[in-house]
Amino acid sequence: MPNYAAIAYKIFGSLSKSLKNYLSDLQDDLQKAGIKYTLEEYISIALFAVSVTFLVEAALSAFIFGLLGFPVVTSIILGLTLSFTLSGILFFLFYSYPVTASKNRSSKINKALPFAVSYLATMSSSRLPPIDSFRTLAGFEEYGEVSREAREIVQNVEVFGMTFSNAMRRQARRTPSSELRELFWGIDNVTSSGGNLAEYLEKKSEELMGEYRRKIRKYSQDLSLFMEIYLTLIITGSIFFIILSSIVAALSGGLGTIAIQTFIVFILIPLISVGFILLIKSISPIEE
Repeated sequence: MPNYAAIAYKIFGSLSKSLKNYLSDLQDDLQKAGIKYTLEEYISIALFAVSVTFLVEAALSAFIFGLLGFPVVTSIILGLTLSFTLSGILFFLFYSYPVTASKNRSSKINKALPFAVSYLATMSSSRLPPIDSFRTLAGFEEYGEVSREAREIVQNVEVFGMTFSNAMRRQARRTPSSELRELFWGIDNVTSSGGNLAEYLEKKSEELMGEYRRKIRKYSQDLSLFMEIYLTLIITGSIFFIILSSIVAALSGGLGTIAIQTFIVFILIPLISVGFILLIKSISPIEE
């Protein structure tokens, strides 16, 4: 553990042990998110960060409210209230982060999976042992989180002495992606029953590639729709509003028109444009 994690566990280890039963749902999320802490360690880190935030924020807020002319008692009450609020928000962020990170990993895995399975199918067709195929896959960073999952399997086999079947089952339970989980269980069933792994991976590759092409077509249609919305409502609408407001200002002598136009051109439109870019990137089926 890093120093701060060791300090946090030393201070809050006992408390985290009593709290872990109430936060047991985080255990699976921590594993699926790839966070290398036990549940007790993670709770200790969260409690440590929340406690430090509360103490610093309480003292700082009370001091600032005092400088603003509030009475001492009022400053302390306001400082404590603000500190409780910020500390609660911080603890909620700690609580929700593993779920968010797990979903993010799942999305990355699903985007790279069709190509990774195609690569596995190619290696299996040359009668390469499954563990060797996964070892090779683990060395390719191009497949991102899929390569990371493969490294976990190889490590469990070579370092911890697990059988390939047990390593596959263990990682199937830990991966955040339902598609990769299905693949791991399928590979385990085929190898355990003496089936044709190359044939299974070839069919799985065709299935995933077909789904990937469908997502690409849907993404292309959605992209065209978003572009029409952006050009029609944002660009054309903004130009129309600027022209109309200029005419109204010239007739009525309004002084606030320039400020409104400046806000629209230099703040509102860029913010909306950034929002559209983030939206388009979030629905893209292509792994970057």
